[in-house]
Amino acid sequence: MVDAQLQAGRANDLLGVDFAARSGARARYVLYHPGFTRSRDLSTLPTPIRGVIRASSVFARRVGKSVHPIVAWIDKPPPDALTASDRGRPVPLSTGTLDPAAARRLGAVTDALLTRLDAG
Repeated sequence: MVDAQLQAGRANDLLGVDFAARSGARARYVLYHPGFTRSRDLSTLPTPIRGVIRASSVFARRVGKSVHPIVAWIDKPPPDALTASDRGRPVPLSTGTLDPAAARRLGAVTDALLTRLDAG
């Protein structure tokens, strides 16, 4: 489950890079990792994982604190087409996980899959 979440996060980051490159800078895309956030709904998780998360939640951020930067970006969008932030610290766009070539490949595959789904 954790592996799937990590892979989904990486794919989302790459799709954000691809979107920003293709949007013509008309739209802003923010990759934001708020850190571990105390969201309270653990009902969908297996019991052992719930226990670990409950114990870890002592160190988790409140939802309001995690959402605060998002509200700020909505009120004042960043100047660049792509912005990345990890727990309040800027992430350099040159970071290997934000590789533009990998983003283009994933964007092309995603477009092809969506086209096939639309064709039904």
